[in-house]
Amino acid sequence: MKKSLRVFLPLLLALFFLTPTKAWADTANFSIKKVDTPEQTKAADFYDILAKPNQNTHLIANITNASDQQSTYTVTLRNGVTNDSGQIAYVPNTKKASGQTLNQLSPTAVKVTVPANSKKDVTIPIKMPATTYSGIILGAMHVEKETAQQKQTTKKAQIINHYGIEIPVVVRTTPSSTPDTKLQLKKVTAGLDTNKHSAVLATLYNESNWVLTPLKVDAKVYRKSNHKLLYSSHKKGLEMVPNSSFNYAIEPGDEPLKAGTYTLDMTAKSDKKTWHFSSEFTIKRATLKENAKNELKSPEKKKSINIIWLIVGFSILLLILIILYLLYKLRQKTKEQ
Repeated sequence: MKKSLRVFLPLLLALFFLTPTKAWADTANFSIKKVDTPEQTKAADFYDILAKPNQNTHLIANITNASDQQSTYTVTLRNGVTNDSGQIAYVPNTKKASGQTLNQLSPTAVKVTVPANSKKDVTIPIKMPATTYSGIILGAMHVEKETAQQKQTTKKAQIINHYGIEIPVVVRTTPSSTPDTKLQLKKVTAGLDTNKHSAVLATLYNESNWVLTPLKVDAKVYRKSNHKLLYSSHKKGLEMVPNSSFNYAIEPGDEPLKAGTYTLDMTAKSDKKTWHFSSEFTIKRATLKENAKNELKSPEKKKSINIIWLIVGFSILLLILIILYLLYKLRQKTKEQ
């Protein structure tokens, strides 16, 4: 079980700047609290660090072990990513990241043991980027407790419950400034959405070092041949981590995706910026066939398919009965002659 506790960034939520520091708690009898350092820029519930390039600095957290047993905790820095629901999440490591990541500033995990019913500070060293970095680096401090007593043995595998808490971390080498946000449409294809349903997937990429929030997207898909509107999608309250991408899904509704050539018309808005994208794309039968192997049919679609097969089966049975009846009548007429 992992619990991700996220807050909005200081760029947009000034209300948080005046709130006192609080402790993040988990159900596993432990909590963590941010300890401010000289590099902390604002009074907030998350880390907001401003330091010079190449400077060696650190993050400090106070861990409270509320259990009656000594416990060991692993502390790591996780990278901010944008999941395919268009929300911020934190992952252990981002391979092939296009920008600077938090984990690169401190890739080594730190372990700390806290006696029962006690508190203890843990320090995570950070090596700032070598050059001035315009924008922010976003991630989270992740504190995890592994409880050996909660191992469950099965015939094939051993399941271990992990309990973790996260505090968001913002790192910068220059003071706050007006964000220079940039958004790209990388590609459009047919695929599966987060619910494993068929959808048109438009890959959006935030190529800036700033967070896009809140992000609103309106998308429409037309048939190229007659410019007929087929599918549309309207979503708001989305967020994008710096230098990240995600697949914006446009669900076809009750109509299944079909092979052909289409045009995507999309408008995205964040703060005072607006981006408009238009892209022609082709869906191939082979792609739809491959997607169908992993697609999870919704109950409505399953019910619809079952009804169709029921009608087909009943029609075939009725046809057979009619043929048998006609053959019977023909045989009776032959006997009479």
